Amino acid sequence: MPVILKKCFLFHYDPKINSDKVFNLFLIDNQNGAYSAISEYGRSGTKLNVKRLVENCSLSVAQNYYSAKLSEKTNHPKTPYTQTLNASTSPTFQKLGMVTRALPKIIETAKVIDFKQAPSSTKPAPPAVEKESGDQATEVAVVERRSKQIGVLNLNQLDALEF
Repeated sequence: MPVILKKCFLFHYDPKINSDKVFNLFLIDNQNGAYSAISEYGRSGTKLNVKRLVENCSLSVAQNYYSAKLSEKTNHPKTPYTQTLNASTSPTFQKLGMVTRALPKIIETAKVIDFKQAPSSTKPAPPAVEKESGDQATEVAVVERRSKQIGVLNLNQLDALEF
């Protein structure tokens, strides 16, 4: 039986233009390795229309459809929707019941970069030696320099910091 992973219940009410709308979104795990995104819409107090945004696809594709539709409805210029907890008129929520589970964790391996300073390998400068002409000369100390490390914190190359 399919399980609800994410759900969102939205409404818009404006008596000046006689607008009383309901919009619900669901991200569903079909229990066969495929996922779906479903929307419901209509006027308050009526039977809601059910529309499948995407069906039997990967989790990332279903999440993209879910997020795009949610953003579209909450950021609409004329009729922005507001979230509510009212699920009483949702046919999908009544059909699938209260059975919900958390989204599966997507584990990405990351490289560990050690940023500790290497022990300094500089030699102390030798004492000044007098030349026969009376001038002082010093030997040039050999300094080993360490190149600058660049650490990438995000393997998807969204963030990069230099140290």
